[in-house]
Amino acid sequence: MNSKQCPTCGSTNLYQESATIYRCGDCFDKLPTGGMVDFPPTKIYGTSKQNSQTNSFGNWKNLITGIMVAWLVLGSSAFTYYQKLKTGLNLTQEEESVSIPMDLNDDSKEITPEGEFQYNTAIPDGIGNDYIVGKFTNRSGHSLLMPKFTVELLNAENHNLGTSFGYGEKNVVADGESVSFQVLIEKAPSNYKFNIQVTATTIAIETNKPELSLKQLDFKKNQYKEIVLFGKIQNKSNFTVNFTRIICFLINKQEKTIDYNTISLEKENFLPKESQNFEIIFPRTKEVPNSYYCETDAIVKENTNL
Repeated sequence: MNSKQCPTCGSTNLYQESATIYRCGDCFDKLPTGGMVDFPPTKIYGTSKQNSQTNSFGNWKNLITGIMVAWLVLGSSAFTYYQKLKTGLNLTQEEESVSIPMDLNDDSKEITPEGEFQYNTAIPDGIGNDYIVGKFTNRSGHSLLMPKFTVELLNAENHNLGTSFGYGEKNVVADGESVSFQVLIEKAPSNYKFNIQVTATTIAIETNKPELSLKQLDFKKNQYKEIVLFGKIQNKSNFTVNFTRIICFLINKQEKTIDYNTISLEKENFLPKESQNFEIIFPRTKEVPNSYYCETDAIVKENTNL
């Protein structure tokens, strides 16, 4: 290539921008400094009408291109910011819309309710964990919301090995009512003892609490030598309930739980005055129980009051 040609576009429209810088008048690229002695003298604007128009067009082209790039960058940034702001606002509004405060009565308070424990037993799950299960009867004179059961583990010298907690199988437990509980002990230590404490928040008695009745209960062994408890459940309420659960413990002669299980009715809507048969299989124990304890709970379906 001729040393007086632009190495980028081949144009000979070259000019000296300053004492040490040369540029191409067509593509506006800076030229290498080597061999500049052969380039034409410093360009005097206006001496060549054609060159002036070409250079002016190149400058305008670069200016317009720069403005367009800037607008694209600014526009993209503004759009991204707007989308993030919009998303943030939507998330905030959604969180506020689904946040429902607990409607407790003015006299509600955290208490350690009086009551009685029965059937407390540690039952292994086969993979190194234990479940502390049992039954608590509320004698506090209040209805309790979500009773919490805290289990303290002790060694033979009564030193604390740790604590675990769980909640009752019923969300609301009326005064005089019983509730079963299960507390998971992960990687249960060997030869430990335990103490159980219960805490709960008092709550006004619910007027539409489901009234569910269990009857005709009995147990037998199936062909796999498993204990099966069967019976009938009736919805004695005047409204439909959902998510109906039945929890049962098998009890031995020492008043200890030897197995437990929970089932949910397959039918979602349990209609008023309706009855359903059920059975619960207990796969852990082969021991024939001396007795059993069962309870049930459900959630009132909205807008079904008759």
